[in-house]
Amino acid sequence: MLFKQCSPVVKSSYTKMVADNIDAGIAIAAADQSSAASVSIKDELPTGNYILVSVDIDTTGRRLIDEIVQLAAYTPSDHFEQYIMPYMNLNPAARQRHQVRVISIGFFRMLKSMQTYKIIKSKSEVAALKDFLDWLDELKSKNPDADGIVLFYHEERKFIPYMILQSLVKYGMLDRFNATVKSFVNSFNLAKTSIGDTKHYSLRNLSKILTKTKEENQENVAETNNNNNNNKRIKNGLQKERDEFDGNASVRAKLAYTVALQLSNLDNPHELMPESVEALGNLFKALKPFTEPISGDVKELDTQNLNLERQNSFRPVFLNYFKTTLYHRVRAVKFRIVLAENGFDLTTLNDIWTDKHAAGLDTALQGIANLKGEDRTELVELLDSFFDPNKVTIKPIVKPNTVRRRNKRNALNHKSASSASHSASDEFGAGGDKSQSLSSVPDSTTKTPSPIKTGSRSQRKRNSRPVAPKEAGGKSATEAAALNNTAPASISVSSYVPIAATN
Repeated sequence: MLFKQCSPVVKSSYTKMVADNIDAGIAIAAADQSSAASVSIKDELPTGNYILVSVDIDTTGRRLIDEIVQLAAYTPSDHFEQYIMPYMNLNPAARQRHQVRVISIGFFRMLKSMQTYKIIKSKSEVAALKDFLDWLDELKSKNPDADGIVLFYHEERKFIPYMILQSLVKYGMLDRFNATVKSFVNSFNLAKTSIGDTKHYSLRNLSKILTKTKEENQENVAETNNNNNNNKRIKNGLQKERDEFDGNASVRAKLAYTVALQLSNLDNPHELMPESVEALGNLFKALKPFTEPISGDVKELDTQNLNLERQNSFRPVFLNYFKTTLYHRVRAVKFRIVLAENGFDLTTLNDIWTDKHAAGLDTALQGIANLKGEDRTELVELLDSFFDPNKVTIKPIVKPNTVRRRNKRNALNHKSASSASHSASDEFGAGGDKSQSLSSVPDSTTKTPSPIKTGSRSQRKRNSRPVAPKEAGGKSATEAAALNNTAPASISVSSYVPIAATN
């Protein structure tokens, strides 16, 4: 897995956007932005032999204050994966994506898979990081000529290096990590430069695009063995679906390595083995322009922590946004991120408003290039209403979609209740009478309506004598039965035998 670096270093064309053309009243924000831009200046990776390892993580959320749930790494010869027991629970989006949740049994908390419904073996964060560093040291010891390890990942917004480095700094393991790992690389940039006509660069989409030709070539061979392997495919279908579930960090790490290897060897006319020196050499040449040393990522992590403090300062401004719908909560988060990344905090904007009021805020926000005009106007009005003591903070306008959904849900519940009463009532038979109107159905879903009771006491049913088929008077058996049911019971004189008393 070793190869010699042979190409010159190509500087990255990606630089951090910095707001310019800002008035002198916001000199503090401009200074913060210039310092953030200096952090993004990339140092060159030293020339040498490096081992490429893909890495990915599952987390409780997408914030720096969240925790790692799973840490995974992959190479063609070996792989590492370990679940970590977090102190906090996974948020709903993370549970849905990773299909893992935290359960409590007595005084113990543990991870449970939402696919297999089994308990997942996990370790503490410090123990998992020690195992990960041991695995990296062992991987390097197998290649004594290696100068270090390069970890690469695939994601649109840089997040994985920050979470790993933050955990290492927390437990004092950064020095040991730096002795082995020399750089982080984002293979997302490689996908953007290699495939320019696609709109989505996710691992799953790239894998489908790159393997489309290969699947078509293997389709004819697969059709000949389709009948023999049909039962086997059905039996192993569920296991294959779980193995290819991209919500798992281990699956994504392997997928990232495969996609990066295919992207870096698109020009080769023949397919190369993943462990071949030529394939790995092409992979490193493709990733080399985007490599950055660990020291640069650590500085960026400090900047991200500073941005997090700036985001938290805007929480009172967007308090009404967080009390409404999910749409407005997402907008509030995006507004806070944009303001913090451009060097603004609540104190800085308050100073700008004190000097020039709403006009100063509008001038300051003009320098944010990725902010739309309508969003800029909304932010200016919101901040002006917050800073002005004579105004009330603007509340977002909530569309009445939730009311219609609630009414629709109630209608569905009433429909299900009506169908239940149809099946419970004896008047509609076993299958129910669909022609019967809903207004005639009793308003009850738990009990069949009882007959209407009157205030009079019910008559006790009297026993009737057996009736002969035909009586002497010529009356029919039906008429005789009717008379017996209505007339009081009587005793025949002829059949009465007196009993004499004896001494």
